[in-house]
Amino acid sequence: MYYLLPAESTVSWLEDELTCPICLQVYADPVILSCKHSFCQSCIEETWKEPVSGSYCCPECRAEGKERPVLEKNFKLANIAQKYLALESGQNAVLCNYCIRKQLPAIKTCMKCEASMCPIHLKLHTQNGAFRNHPLVDTASDLSVWKCPEHEKLLDIYCKDDQLCVCTLCTLIGKHKNHNCGSISEGEKELRVKTKQEVKEKYDALRKHIEREELDVFRCLDKEQNRVMVAIDAQIQELQTKMKSLEKCLTDLTELHLKREKLAFIQVNTTTCIYLHSVPHTGSVPECLTLVAHHAEPGVGTVEEEGLQAISPDPDTAHFKLVLSDSNRTVSLSQKKQPLPRNLERFDCCQQVICSEGIKCGRSYWEVEIVGDGGVWKVGVCYRSISRKGKSADCLLGRNNTSWCLYSLLGSVLALHDDSDTKLPVVNVSRVGVFVDFEAGIISFYSVSGRKLCLLHTFREQMFTEPLYPALQVGDFSTILSLCALK
Repeated sequence: MYYLLPAESTVSWLEDELTCPICLQVYADPVILSCKHSFCQSCIEETWKEPVSGSYCCPECRAEGKERPVLEKNFKLANIAQKYLALESGQNAVLCNYCIRKQLPAIKTCMKCEASMCPIHLKLHTQNGAFRNHPLVDTASDLSVWKCPEHEKLLDIYCKDDQLCVCTLCTLIGKHKNHNCGSISEGEKELRVKTKQEVKEKYDALRKHIEREELDVFRCLDKEQNRVMVAIDAQIQELQTKMKSLEKCLTDLTELHLKREKLAFIQVNTTTCIYLHSVPHTGSVPECLTLVAHHAEPGVGTVEEEGLQAISPDPDTAHFKLVLSDSNRTVSLSQKKQPLPRNLERFDCCQQVICSEGIKCGRSYWEVEIVGDGGVWKVGVCYRSISRKGKSADCLLGRNNTSWCLYSLLGSVLALHDDSDTKLPVVNVSRVGVFVDFEAGIISFYSVSGRKLCLLHTFREQMFTEPLYPALQVGDFSTILSLCALK
């Protein structure tokens, strides 16, 4: 007896079968090992970059070998994965209006004919002299956006007075009659020139403002430096005066001791002791040193008091398999996709999420708790402009110049930025502290145990061109990341 699965169950089952056990994405360039398990070529090469105990093992069945196995491409699995991705991406495509038996995805829409065409019919359409001057646009399922809402005619004229695209009837009998009008291409050129000029003016004004602010900051720094130096000089002179007085007392007592005059020694000693008691005890730190320490290098203590950052993941950016709980502060990985809208902000392939709150100035500090030993996870920061679609390096945390992170992979902990990794001398981290000094270009990662911080890695001299947003990645089902509430 055979049972037919529903269409959704069949697609879900097929996706599970075509998922790489390491990256949990559909196979990309799959290779097969001698134990018959398959993985993405980039995933298995990354895993084998530094073999454990000098041997190479299969991440799924743990079969070991002293020599690195030869990777053979799994052509059949690669073809199935490619066809599945093409089928999935084509479900929401605009189809050709002229295809009869099987409608192919359209690549252009003719506004005159109000029809979308595949590459075959588009070629026939453009070769026909009668259709050669028809306006073509990118595929659109809703053609009303290209039409005049009042006359339902094609928008083919640009009104310069109102800076709007209008139809022919609007200029003859409509609201734009007797207005200064021109062609769409002419209007586009004028708008490009105008926009470029406005951007240049805004940029120049902003640059001048930043230069003025920079000068003001340097003036304040100079004033503060002079004030601190004056205070330190005054303290030094005071200490030198006291030191000379002590040296004179010591000299007088030494001379009396050598002369053996008992009465004179007692009288002078009494006066000297009164003076000595008035001198501050040398065991306490002088005020000048405290002043220097305060202005020299503010540390983590300052961050704990003033830079604590309250953050929470943005649900609109979370991958379909990420589950947000505990008021969106806890992130875990599910085996099933969540019923979430396919918006532009969402990661569609990488199991990542970006927080709502960004850092554009000053210092910030937050902590992330990791549940699960030796899991696959990333904790870091990125620009809001990081790519969200696909699984290329432009989307992955730490694999591009728009993100910085700490990466845990099978017991190893790495610091990643711009696809460059630094292996760190730690195995498991249960709590990560992240410190950002935006103006100084510093991002530091700490291992947190109680109230003790152990520095793991610091990215220095970074030139931040956009605000930084905390970001997380969960790579296996046993790992849970939680943003800590700091007080």
